[in-house]
Amino acid sequence: KVRASREKLAAGLAGLGFRVWPSESNFLLAAVPGGKAGEVYRGLKDRGILVRYFGSEPNLSDKLRISVGTDEQDAALISGIAEILARRS
Repeated sequence: KVRASREKLAAGLAGLGFRVWPSESNFLLAAVPGGKAGEVYRGLKDRGILVRYFGSEPNLSDKLRISVGTDEQDAALISGIAEILARRS
């Protein structure tokens, strides 16, 4: 189930323009389009969706570590990100 959910989440993120690295675990490392990981992190946090942001790490500051959740949680995450990115445009 985690594998299937991970693949579905990775595809959803890629569809939003994220670069997603291959993963064999229960989380994904994803580069945010435009490098605005902090902005997406804060927007998700405001919605009660927590992901990991590495703002002080130079090689990771444009990326988020996203745990695979339930289908409902992953759908809320993708929807939240889509809203945040749409507001940026």
